[in-house]
Amino acid sequence: MKTVHALTAFSLLSLLIPVVSSAADISPEGLKFFEAKIRPILATACYKCHSQADGKTKGGLALDSKAGWTKGGETGPAIVPGDPDQSLLIKAVRYTDEDMQMPPSQSGKQLQPSQIADLEAWVKMGAPDPRSVAAPRADIAKIASGLTEEMQEKAKTHWAYQPIKAPPVPETKDKVWGNTPVDQFILAKLEEKGLTPSPAADKRTLIRRATIDLIGLPPTPQEVLDFVKDESPDAFNKVIDRLLASPQYGERWGRFWLDVARYADTRGEPKKDTSPLSPFAWTYRDYVIKALNSDRPFDQFIKEQIAADQLPTATTQPGTLAALGFLTQGDQFQGNRNDIINDQIDVVCKGFLVV
Repeated sequence: MKTVHALTAFSLLSLLIPVVSSAADISPEGLKFFEAKIRPILATACYKCHSQADGKTKGGLALDSKAGWTKGGETGPAIVPGDPDQSLLIKAVRYTDEDMQMPPSQSGKQLQPSQIADLEAWVKMGAPDPRSVAAPRADIAKIASGLTEEMQEKAKTHWAYQPIKAPPVPETKDKVWGNTPVDQFILAKLEEKGLTPSPAADKRTLIRRATIDLIGLPPTPQEVLDFVKDESPDAFNKVIDRLLASPQYGERWGRFWLDVARYADTRGEPKKDTSPLSPFAWTYRDYVIKALNSDRPFDQFIKEQIAADQLPTATTQPGTLAALGFLTQGDQFQGNRNDIINDQIDVVCKGFLVV
C-alpha cells in the first residue's frame, strides 16, 4: 500500500500549514459540522456534475472547493454566507425554481428534507469550508520551519509533553477505606467536596458489574455461585483474570475502537455500478478484537494500522496487513480520490493525535 507514506507525510504537512488554509479561521464546531454533514452531501449529490478535480463543472460551477462555490458558475456565486435565501445553491436544492434544480429533477434524487436543512444551517453559520488551496510548494518549507519553533515553545508547557512523574499520594481523613494509591486520590477529592464513598457492593452485585463491564454480558448463575462461595482473598482477582482472558473481552471493548475507525460492512456510496459492500471488512474487525485479546502494545497497535505493509511483520506475519483497514474502510465518496484521502487524514488525526 504505497499511498501510506504519502498519506502520512500529507497528514503531518496539513498540521504544519494552517495559515494557508481558511480552516484556521473556522470554529471547531463549524469544521465538525462541515465534515459530518456537508461534505458527504456535496460528495454524493453534487460532484457528479460539479467537480473541478473530475473535470465536470456543469454551468461553470465547481463544488469540490471553497473557491469553486465562491466564484460560482454562469449565474454567479453559489452561496451567500449567512443568507440561505439569497444563496443559489439553497434555491436549487429547495426545488422552488423549475429552471434551477439540483440534483436535476429528472434524476429522481432530490435531497432529503434533513439534508436541505443541514445545508441551510451551514450557510446560516457562514458556510465554513476548509477546502482551500494550499500554499505554493516553495513556501511550504518556510512555513513548516516557522511553526516547528512555535510548536516547540508550546511543548514546554503542554501537558502531553511533560515528563512522567509520580505525584505524592494525598493524605486523607479516612485511613481505612481504599486498597490502592489510586483510591487515595479518589477519596481525597470526595473529602474535599464533603462526600463519603458509597458502601461496598455485595459479592453478587460486584460480579455482575464486573462481568457486564468487561464482556458486555451478565454472569451465569453458576459463575455467581462460585464467586459467592469462594472465601479466598484473591477471589475477585480470579474473576477479573477469567474475564480478561475471555474472547468476549475483545469483542466488547473492540467496538469502541471500531467506532473511532468508522468501521462498517459497507463503504458509503461507491462509484457507479460498484457494490457498496466491503466483503473483507471483517478482517479488520477481527484484527482489532485479536489485538485486545492478545494485549498488543499500543505503540505497535498504532504502527500496524498506519503502516503495516512497511513493517517487518508484513512478510513474517501477513495477517497484520488487515490492520490497514483503519485507513481503507472509510467512505468511498463515489471514487473521488481527494475526499478519500481527506477522510484518511481525518481518521488518523482524530484517532491518534492529541489536540
